[in-house]
Amino acid sequence: MLKKLYNQSGVRVLHGIFEAKFLRRQGNKKGLNLIDSLNTDKYKTSDTLFILGSGYSVTKLTKQDWSYVKKHDSIGFNSWVFNDFTPTYYCMETPMKSLHFNAMIDEFNKKHDLYENVPFIVQYQHFLKSANHYEALKLPKRNIYYNIPMMPNTTSKGILSLLLRWWEKAHRKEMSWLLHYAGSLSYLVSMGYIMGYKKIVLLGVDLNDSRYFFEHPEANEASKEYSKIHNQVMIEMNRTGTKKKHDTINPKITQTYGCLPIDHYLYEFNEILKKKGVVLSVENKESRLTEGLPTFNFPS
Repeated sequence: MLKKLYNQSGVRVLHGIFEAKFLRRQGNKKGLNLIDSLNTDKYKTSDTLFILGSGYSVTKLTKQDWSYVKKHDSIGFNSWVFNDFTPTYYCMETPMKSLHFNAMIDEFNKKHDLYENVPFIVQYQHFLKSANHYEALKLPKRNIYYNIPMMPNTTSKGILSLLLRWWEKAHRKEMSWLLHYAGSLSYLVSMGYIMGYKKIVLLGVDLNDSRYFFEHPEANEASKEYSKIHNQVMIEMNRTGTKKKHDTINPKITQTYGCLPIDHYLYEFNEILKKKGVVLSVENKESRLTEGLPTFNFPS
């Protein structure tokens, strides 16, 4: 009961704000290359940003679709490295399991030439919770940045709405004040907004289908090997079985870490975007997010 009240109150939001400020000071003392120093003008070539989710639906995209994505900017995250497409930016939430982590690092090292000039952004709070570190990563240190977002967990719709209005008024232009709520998709969208993109398109963000692109029968060899590792980890964690939806839209799961489902958050955040003339859309017509976001169509 106390935990429930804590998550419904604004106290946990305040805790998230103060924690982020403390960790930023800590990061500065350690000499970390924080995300504030990322010069996005160096990489931004378009007003359109594609956020590359690892959902199964990306396997349905055509060569023509990928040619269009390549003409614009993109963010890959977490297991995207096993895909053949190299994004403009990369965001990483450090896995807790070494099997997952080591497989990803090995793949980055194999693709060193492809990722050498891609900003590699590490979510700092997850990094601190993991026993895994990046000493073996062979990417240039100058391109490794640490993101220390505000993690304002609350299960109150009213407090979340107030929080977003405050953020838009006080911190909407600051990369150091990215919002991480319920899942990595939250701070990726706010990152795109702060970077100045006018169109943000979600690819492979299915949510109502828990399968990943690397599980496709015709996936590349690296993906097939990673799929075996992923399945092994799921067995060890006793998380096998067929799921029809992603954890971040399951309220029974999100409330355990003090959040509303990610779709609710994105619809709230989209109200900010619409007022600023930014269009957030989703490509997969069967995605859960089509309930509250417009769909994106590739040009014919």
